[in-house]
Amino acid sequence: MLSMLSFPCPESNPPTTTDLSSLVTAHGTCVDAPDPDAWFPHEPNPTGGLSPESLATRRAAYEDVARELCADCPVRAQCLELALREEYDLPRTWFHGIRGGKAPWQRCAMVYNRRRRARQAARPAAASGAEAVA
Repeated sequence: MLSMLSFPCPESNPPTTTDLSSLVTAHGTCVDAPDPDAWFPHEPNPTGGLSPESLATRRAAYEDVARELCADCPVRAQCLELALREEYDLPRTWFHGIRGGKAPWQRCAMVYNRRRRARQAARPAAASGAEAVA
């Protein structure tokens, strides 16, 4: 099919965001879907008066829909990576819809973890730079 679908490249040379976007818009299951709104189902509102159990049940159902919609997508992993890059600097209230088989709160948690790892990786580098100056 298309060799770029798997992106077999080392971490030192990851695909650009533009490459990911082109790939996803060319081959994503959602692109030619008869109902594009299916990727934007009503999201359960954690402040909407639902009990914790009801919220968990609704979120689980939403996550099931996300997995099902994206299950056969040939670029699901690339779509998720693109979403994580595009949403990296956004506030959590701006995460909406299904992307890469994940619900907004799942991607928000993934972005949070990426940000945390980036901060942790920057700390030792900053500390060693300060020691070199002193």
